[in-house]
Amino acid sequence: MQQTSFSGEHPNALVFCADENVLPYALFAASHAATLNPNRNFDILICSLTPLTLSDHFRDLGIIPAHLDLGDHMRAQNLTVKRLTLTSYLRLWLPEQFADVYERILYVDTDTDIVDRNLSDFSRLDLGTHAIGGVRDIAQWTNINRPIHEFDIRKMPGGAYLNAGVLLIDLEEYNRRDFLNRMLETNRTMAPFIHNDQSLINLTLRHEWAELHPNWNWQALRLYRRFSELAAPRVMHYVGPRKPYDAHNSQKYYPQDLLAHYATFLTTHFPEVARPSLIPNAFLIRKFRALSHTIKARRTSAALMPLLNRFENDLEVLQ
Repeated sequence: MQQTSFSGEHPNALVFCADENVLPYALFAASHAATLNPNRNFDILICSLTPLTLSDHFRDLGIIPAHLDLGDHMRAQNLTVKRLTLTSYLRLWLPEQFADVYERILYVDTDTDIVDRNLSDFSRLDLGTHAIGGVRDIAQWTNINRPIHEFDIRKMPGGAYLNAGVLLIDLEEYNRRDFLNRMLETNRTMAPFIHNDQSLINLTLRHEWAELHPNWNWQALRLYRRFSELAAPRVMHYVGPRKPYDAHNSQKYYPQDLLAHYATFLTTHFPEVARPSLIPNAFLIRKFRALSHTIKARRTSAALMPLLNRFENDLEVLQ
């Protein structure tokens, strides 16, 4: 298959895969990555299956649209989509498409935010002999040995379960191990899947990935808000069906300032897109929620420590 003719400025890249529907949220996170990391050693790409148009504002920040014309090829693979789109699988083709462009890609979902001023550190993470680094799914955060249904129903031994929303990829090693074709074979023999691309990746790779510190894919904000404030995450991942940019029903689940940031961004750059509303009695809600989360944090902080204490710091990688 023909590779992209894209030419990069840096040896590494931060990559989002988006279509028109989620482009505003990808650009929210990409903009933060760009402004917080002016001296970065990575490009920032928005990859898509159809051409996307970015305004001068985002191009001036160094955010680059990259159209990968793979739609017909990917549809022919009969990938499990369900409520997601085909674009969610595009991450699997990134190492093939950018093999001659980048050494490493940090792939990040669009329901994230980059809050790290030192994101270039991802180039320092030691993956050892592995092609992929990632963080355990939140299902195993309070019990790293919790059984995973995807494995159990196929009578496969249990183990660490990767959250596919943030992936650190060594492109040369990924391609050398033929991971793409291996995952397509898994799709042919094991589909359908519960968690789409995440299931496909986990069922194929199993023990062939390195575990990163949870700070690189912090999935705990909504559940463990108080604990999250102490954790110093680098990438926030708003897992679950409720997102902070939802126009409705997000007020109860996320901090008011986060909702306000999304509302301001969408109003400024995408006024046609529905944005979270900020209700008048938010202060009282915050007070009540703060008390509730403080009580819960006292219980959950101890439960999360076995997960975190396996790392000296968030630059350590477990092989």
